[in-house]
Amino acid sequence: MALYPRDAFINNIMNSITAIGLFNSSSELSGGNYARVSITPSTQLQVTSDATNYYITNKVQINFPKATSDWVEFNQVGIFAGGNLWFLIDVSPRTVRANDQVFIDVGQLKLIIPKSIT
Repeated sequence: MALYPRDAFINNIMNSITAIGLFNSSSELSGGNYARVSITPSTQLQVTSDATNYYITNKVQINFPKATSDWVEFNQVGIFAGGNLWFLIDVSPRTVRANDQVFIDVGQLKLIIPKSIT
């Protein structure tokens, strides 16, 4: 088993992220022009920290495609590495109607990783 310094481990997680998706109770949305948004970590994400946690946040707005029909309500944002879902983040439920477009404003996507686990 390899041991990583914590900062390198967190950067490794961040640099593995490839896409963001929208979910309803662990099921990814589909139809009506829904698509995951590709992520380039070096230009779209950043790592910050405080005494207890690391934070991976978006440093630019993330834009989903415009809905061409109603989508079911979403209540989670999924973070993917390759085709694998790594994390689900609970968010306030939102229904997307035809012609709506979902945006995640700067700093609104926040993955919190504790510095120590007890």
